[in-house]
Amino acid sequence: MKNIFYTFILTFISYNNYAQNEIVNNDDIPKLNTIIKSLEKEYRESKTQSFKSLPQTSANYFKIITNNPTDFLKSLNSAVNFEQLVKENPSLQIDRDVLIIKNVYSNYNKEKKIEVKSFEIGQSRSHLIEIKYSDSINNSNIKFLYSIHKETWSKYKEASIIQGFYLINEFKSIDIPEKYVDWINYTDIIVKPETSIFYDIKEKSNELLSYKKTIIDSLINYYETKTNKPPYQKEQDYITRRKEQDEWQSKKQTFSDSLYKTDKHFKKLLIEALSYAEVNKVSNGDLEDFTSQLISKNRALELMRQNQQVGSCSFDNGPNIQQKRIASMAAQTQNWDVFIKSFLNVMNDNVSRIANSNIASEARETYINELAILNLDIDKILLGSNLRVHDTVKKHYFSDGSKIAKAYANLDSKNQLYFEKTILNIIRDKSMDPFNKLHFYNTYKYYQYFIEDSLKKKDIDKNIEKLIPLLPIEIKSRIENPNKQLCDLLYKEKSELDKFEIKSSIIGSIYSYSYDGDCWQAELSDKGSNGKIIYDLTMALGEEVTPLQKFLDKKDELKSRVNNHYFLQEIINKNSENKLYVNFTNDKSFANFKNKVTKEMPEELTSKLDFDNAISLYVSFPNRMYVRFILLSNNNLLTLDIPQGFELPGYKFEELMTKKEKTFLETSYKSFKLFDEKGKMLN
Repeated sequence: MKNIFYTFILTFISYNNYAQNEIVNNDDIPKLNTIIKSLEKEYRESKTQSFKSLPQTSANYFKIITNNPTDFLKSLNSAVNFEQLVKENPSLQIDRDVLIIKNVYSNYNKEKKIEVKSFEIGQSRSHLIEIKYSDSINNSNIKFLYSIHKETWSKYKEASIIQGFYLINEFKSIDIPEKYVDWINYTDIIVKPETSIFYDIKEKSNELLSYKKTIIDSLINYYETKTNKPPYQKEQDYITRRKEQDEWQSKKQTFSDSLYKTDKHFKKLLIEALSYAEVNKVSNGDLEDFTSQLISKNRALELMRQNQQVGSCSFDNGPNIQQKRIASMAAQTQNWDVFIKSFLNVMNDNVSRIANSNIASEARETYINELAILNLDIDKILLGSNLRVHDTVKKHYFSDGSKIAKAYANLDSKNQLYFEKTILNIIRDKSMDPFNKLHFYNTYKYYQYFIEDSLKKKDIDKNIEKLIPLLPIEIKSRIENPNKQLCDLLYKEKSELDKFEIKSSIIGSIYSYSYDGDCWQAELSDKGSNGKIIYDLTMALGEEVTPLQKFLDKKDELKSRVNNHYFLQEIINKNSENKLYVNFTNDKSFANFKNKVTKEMPEELTSKLDFDNAISLYVSFPNRMYVRFILLSNNNLLTLDIPQGFELPGYKFEELMTKKEKTFLETSYKSFKLFDEKGKMLN
């Protein structure tokens, strides 16, 4: 069932307008190259400008949830240094030595704001604060920046949430090295970011706006009737209908040309519809196609730029198709500024949608090889738009790092070699700012992800390992120690934490069967052990940081009960790869959050079983199989969900499975079988 779903999604995403397989036609290339030649002459004769990096520095992050914000702010203002602040506020959440940048922007209300943020590096999450703009923020004597707000919908609705950055050094914006400035100069001449693709800046979503029928609808309805558009049939599946539609659409050019020459009413409707659209500044895809083919490509391009589409969801490909059509028509009419910007927007998936997701975005093509056939310096365009510089008076076109990575993954080996060497040079360059080093390092990681050759992937992985020591300390410390953020948070319990091997950790907000909200999570195993038992901790972050000690108080009891359970040990030791994970949430192992675990169980079980002091656990098996269990206080073991074909010592899948549930996405199997300590089935 999952495969069917993913096939449907990929079909939905990859489906493009029937007539829009390419952006650049072969006939347009010579004319576009003539424009490029002129622009490159302008570039060679232009004066080299200087550019600065985004203002950045290193800082210590802090956060506190408090009912006495005034007291904390007094402590913040009077503290001589960060250490004093930490000492005076034991419940302070901290993250030391983060790289931060400062950026000025205007919000929807045109209020000037300052955004200060750190970045996700390894398993470390990012931090962000927004504050009102003030010239005083540029003063060199500023020690910290913070924001304060309330979350009236949360369990801390009466408390104030204060978070900020205690600066280690002052913000600096340094010169971008001259050899990279050349890329930016080139990009700024080739791409004019001030060019507006759309005349009507008010974005319109077809689903959200009321609609009245016009002469344009009369034209389309007449065309569909005359050309026998396949009717909608309720019993048809999506793929079959799509094929019928595609076949009909493929004949559009022939149909419309014939109608325009032989059908006076069609011609009259088309001329009237075009006039109406131009006066009322509206458009329609079919009208644009008819106008382009039968009347004027320039007028068709003007129609296309009237209204910007807004995607209804992350899988809505309509906005991309619209900008592809614009780029193609701009190429045919030699409107370079519109062509190059709309092309790059398609490459970067830089369109408007109500929602976006990585799955949908990754499935979209960059079309980079169509741009590469032109006489452009493709490396300068890609790398110049990937550099991050401080916008002052002049604006720049900025590409998405992951899309630059995908573009290079689709280019030839010569371009790829240049890209790989450039990454190395940027990270080695002592005059390059830390944020650009991080940005290009991440771009390189994305590049590795998009490369399909498995041997090349391994080579890139080796290169990445060599790059890490060359990165600034704020970056490499988090790559070399993925659990640094957790260690900073639990600094008071360092000696106890050091007794464990930290398999993984994360700090963030979750929603699961055991907890909902901000927390720290870690998978720990005893140092010196065989690693078969792993403690999976979820500990709340709120007005206090739930300490590791809460788990340590129960650890010996949990470990003893698991080790002394004969049937559980038989399950674990059946295979050398099997591992047992003991769940622990705040102060206990079994946390039945909102009855999420027990509500699926048969009533005859929940009415009889005692879940007090139960242990929640799961066992990992080869081939990424996981099975959850509950070890009750009387040492009976309850099996929960199981994968298809799963077996336990002495029991086949058919004996373990009691309920089968089907959804659109998957089929799941419930067990709810109870075993005693020796492995005897009790129900």
